[in-house]
Amino acid sequence: MRRRVEAGEWVIDLRDRIAFAAGFLPGSVSFPMEGSFASYLGWTVPWGAPLTLLGETPEQVARAQRELARIWADRPAAVVSGGPAQWSAGAPLASLRLAKFGGLAAAMTAGCPVVLDVRRQLEWAQSHITGARHIPLHDLSGRAGDLPPGEVWVHCQSGYRAIVAASLLAGRGREVVSVDDDFDNAAAAGRSAQILASSRCARATCSGVSPSRVSGAPHGTVQPR
Repeated sequence: MRRRVEAGEWVIDLRDRIAFAAGFLPGSVSFPMEGSFASYLGWTVPWGAPLTLLGETPEQVARAQRELARIWADRPAAVVSGGPAQWSAGAPLASLRLAKFGGLAAAMTAGCPVVLDVRRQLEWAQSHITGARHIPLHDLSGRAGDLPPGEVWVHCQSGYRAIVAASLLAGRGREVVSVDDDFDNAAAAGRSAQILASSRCARATCSGVSPSRVSGAPHGTVQPR
């Protein structure tokens, strides 16, 4: 498996977000086998790229293959079941943190993380955290280098796209936190003691973020829908 990662193949981990975050093959990408799995994979992975599917059971892998048959990815290069300890052949595993929007608010109060929103343009236009960087998930592979240095907190609407994006960035050596939370909870987290508005991330010199106002709301707050 490590040779496949090093060769630039897309090694897809089908396990759920919690299991993936706890320990995964470095360089693998999390696409949990749930919801719109095939659609998100088809939008993110370049057409025709070789895929290796990693699942906990043969049944999970078989289900993924059936889903992927609906798009271009109907013939994976390899399929493997088991667990990360087997896939890594004894090499150290990677891990990443999961958090809620309240944790992001606290992080913005204590320091200045890079906040990355990987939702679609329409979702961003409706409501977003001022000062966040916006790169839709399907563009992230080609634009990961646009992000400034520092710890990256990734969020989406419900957590699925966030774990995909976080795994992509982790594979590029970034320190990353995946916000596994519903975006509807972001506003409440930001209003709590005006955490986001009062954070050091509101300073113009921090990560290149401008203290400009969006829809009349102070920098660092969540825009109302």
